[in-house]
Amino acid sequence: MSLRRSRGILRLLMEQRIELTPNCSLTSAAAALFFGVTCLFSLGFALIFVFQGFWPVLPFWALEMAALGLALQLSLRRGRYGQTVLITDSQVSLVTRSRRGEAKQEFARHWAKVKLRSPRTRLYPSRLMLESHGCAFEVGSFLTEEERRRLATRLRQLVGGINESPPLDIDLNLGDSSR
Repeated sequence: MSLRRSRGILRLLMEQRIELTPNCSLTSAAAALFFGVTCLFSLGFALIFVFQGFWPVLPFWALEMAALGLALQLSLRRGRYGQTVLITDSQVSLVTRSRRGEAKQEFARHWAKVKLRSPRTRLYPSRLMLESHGCAFEVGSFLTEEERRRLATRLRQLVGGINESPPLDIDLNLGDSSR
């Protein structure tokens, strides 16, 4: 094995990557099929009333189908959102992908801190934050409460606290990705 290849393998062993995406199983083809079938089915019922003289039903049908189409479009757009947390020996990187593009934040691992902030009231979820030098960024806002707590535990193991950088060991039980 060449020295260059062994350095590449060593670099892979010395980094941990966690990919976070929302649970969004709806594909654009399935959404289009659902929307089309729903429109045709409900149009059949609306036309029954229209032929009986209740023509105001048709604009309300159109409004309802427009609202359904908007909801499906927002759901599909949410599926493109995601975050990647990359932890190396020297730094922690957070890459956030959304419809607005990609944003990257980098922290010195030695000074980074993972905080799970409690909500102000029981109605709101907790917030998982990566902090360093007065800057804080939220991680996994779309996760469930249990998933957020597990991710916080995993990130604390990998990042450590301020002034501590634990070794990056490969955890074969959890794997190197969450979700």
